[in-house]
This record gives sequence, C-alpha cells and structure tokens, in this order.
Amino acid sequence: MTIAAERIKLTSTRSPLWLALAAVGISLALAAIQAAAALPYSVVGPDRAVLGVAMFGVPVLMILSALTVTGEYRTGMIRTTFMATPHRSRVLVAKAVVTMVFSGVLAAVMSLGSLLLVRAMLDERQGAQLALTGSAPWRTVGAVTLYAVLAALLAVGLGACVRHSAAVIAILLLLPFVLEPLLGAIPGVGGRVGPLLPFANANAFTEIPWLQSFSMWWGPLGSAVYFAGVATATFLVAAVVVARRDP
Repeated sequence: MTIAAERIKLTSTRSPLWLALAAVGISLALAAIQAAAALPYSVVGPDRAVLGVAMFGVPVLMILSALTVTGEYRTGMIRTTFMATPHRSRVLVAKAVVTMVFSGVLAAVMSLGSLLLVRAMLDERQGAQLALTGSAPWRTVGAVTLYAVLAALLAVGLGACVRHSAAVIAILLLLPFVLEPLLGAIPGVGGRVGPLLPFANANAFTEIPWLQSFSMWWGPLGSAVYFAGVATATFLVAAVVVARRDP
C-alpha cells in the first residue's frame, strides 16, 4: 500500500513530470549534438551516444528522487505520511523502490532513444557500433540503467539525511561536476583519493568518458559494486536518521 501511495505522489504532481521531461530533452539534445559533431570519417560508439543520459539525464533523475523526500519535509506532509505509516523505514523503502524503478525505466528508454537517434543521423559506417544486434549497445544501456537505479537510491538517502531541497540539490550536482574532478586533478592526491570517489566509480562501470585523470584500482564490476555499496550505506544511514529524528 505504501508503494502504491508513493507511486501516486510521484505521478500526480507536476514537478517530477517536468523534471523527467527535462531529463529526456537534455539527453536527446546532447545525443543529437554528438551525432552532428562527428567527423566525416569517425565512428561513434555507444558510450558517446548515451553521454548525455549518463552525465546530465541521470543527475536530473537524482534531483527528482531526492525531492520526493525533501518536498514532503518542506510542506510538512511528511508528518501525515508518518501518521499513516508509523514504521518510517517502510516509507523510505517505498520512496526508494518507486524512484529506482522510475529512474531505471526512464534511463533505459533515454539510452535506447539516444542510440537510435544518433544512428539515424549517421551513415551506416559511422553508426555501425550502434546496431542493436550487437552486444556493446545493450551493455551500455544496462550499465546506464544500473547507474540510474543506484543513483536514485543514493539521492533518496541523501534527501532523508539533509531534508532541505536546495542543500541536497547542491550536493548532488557539486559532487560529480565540481568536487570529484577537482580532487582527482590534485597532483599526488588524485591517484590515492580518486578511486574512492563514488561518481568516479559510476563513470568507470558505465565506461562513459568524463573528467577523470586517474586510474581506478578495480575494473567495471568492482566499480559497480563500490558505487552500490556507497548508495546502500547512505540509504541505511538515512533509515536510522529518519527513525530517530523528529520530522
């Protein structure tokens, strides 16, 4: 019942739908730019075709996921939610499940849409690696989908810990786009700290090229496990905080 309630909350309000449309629009627009900017003799791979989804679409979905928590704290509706469901951890789990499914499905659709759009804009030779008959495109779609699912879990956890929309949005955007690239670029520090940064590991297992100047300590599978561990740990901390702190 709690999951059904959270699904209704997510799909019946305007802001999540607008954010979802923004994620789709940005992702497809960047895919079109990648195709238009391709040199005549270059070949575009799946990682480049879905760059917009991983780098900009998923962060928008993270914001959407976090707002499902912080929005209720802002309006005071969280008190009503906890009165209806006294077991607060169930509420948080329901929010995580709904946002993870929503983000995963939308990320998969955006990734496939980006692949098809880029392939349609290129000639047969340039888009040969984007054919859905091969395994590489599906591997990329699966990795980006997993990234979106885990990122939603992380965002719900951060939202429950921080409670303030502006603060959690700042954290979710500054970490991958500012703080992690800066730490990774510091001489003598990046090589030791970089492989432990969560979004650096997300970029590693999706194999999407991004601002990363250091080598990882493990392969894509290890990076996926590490990012999943960070997301899960954040969510578990949030569950404890929500259970002990007054709304």
